[in-house]
Amino acid sequence: MRRLAWVAWFLGLALAAVPVHVVQPGETLYRIAQTYGVPLEALAAANGIADVNLIRVGQRLVIPSEPSWPADWGLSVVPWPPEQGRPAVFRVPEGVEAVRVFGLEVPVASGRALAPVPADTEPGLYPFVLEGPELEGELLVAAGGYGHENIVLSEEKNALLDRDAIRAEKTRLLEACGPWTPERLWNGPWRWPLEQVEVTSKFGTRRAYNGHPGGWHGGVDLRGKEGTPIYAPAAGVVGLADALYVRGNAVVLRHGLGVCSGYYHLSEFLVEPGQTVQKGDLIGYVGMTGLSTGPHLHWEVRVLGQTTDPAAFTRPDLWRALAPARAAGP
Repeated sequence: MRRLAWVAWFLGLALAAVPVHVVQPGETLYRIAQTYGVPLEALAAANGIADVNLIRVGQRLVIPSEPSWPADWGLSVVPWPPEQGRPAVFRVPEGVEAVRVFGLEVPVASGRALAPVPADTEPGLYPFVLEGPELEGELLVAAGGYGHENIVLSEEKNALLDRDAIRAEKTRLLEACGPWTPERLWNGPWRWPLEQVEVTSKFGTRRAYNGHPGGWHGGVDLRGKEGTPIYAPAAGVVGLADALYVRGNAVVLRHGLGVCSGYYHLSEFLVEPGQTVQKGDLIGYVGMTGLSTGPHLHWEVRVLGQTTDPAAFTRPDLWRALAPARAAGP
């Protein structure tokens, strides 16, 4: 009976799988979108297509659709479809202990698993496993819509691009973020860390330094004059407050559920490791220490060690998906 149930489940999953279309000669993206009844913009975003006029014969296109797993799993993922570089919340039924996805094991707390979607994840379908019942499904990931920029550094600043120093600093930051804990220390959507919000470089922007590719921007850069106050966007515990080689004067806050936030290039920090801060507490001032071409705040958020878009935490939809139904954030 157990084997028959497994076969029935597998066939049901196969029938419900997210469709993939292979481009034929003479087809356009507009015509394919019409055929499947999906918006042209959604089809382009799900497949990372910047120019809707440029598709090739034989190209495999993921067709955005409703989630592919059976309804009786009691599973939902918010937002749907999740986007590269932004967090996704798995709302799981009782008995699920963790979600395995993107090479990570994401623990469950209060029926929720907060999973990062790595910024370099290509749009398409990815397997996941619900641990406990051991159910296997596929997750559709849409493109994040990231741009490109070239950062021109002086010889003095360029000398800071030492791979060993960068690697050692990243290790220290991950240690400062601490292990995953089931307690969520914040309540409600986050605020921005500056009173006046002007983004000068978005999260996920593909970067080059003096013309050489350098990965993607792992945070959000906010414009601010030197000495501009920086406030904690959410409650947390200080995991690090120190001067770093590349990031300059830095503060890292631990927020629970594997989430930590970083504030870099500060002129001065006003907190110390182990200190508890509340949403809106003053933690430091904008500066240009470390690898910085001018005064600004580099704001970074990591989930299970993966950098993710900080702006996602300021939005009510993520909070509503993460919080129990009876909870209400301020």
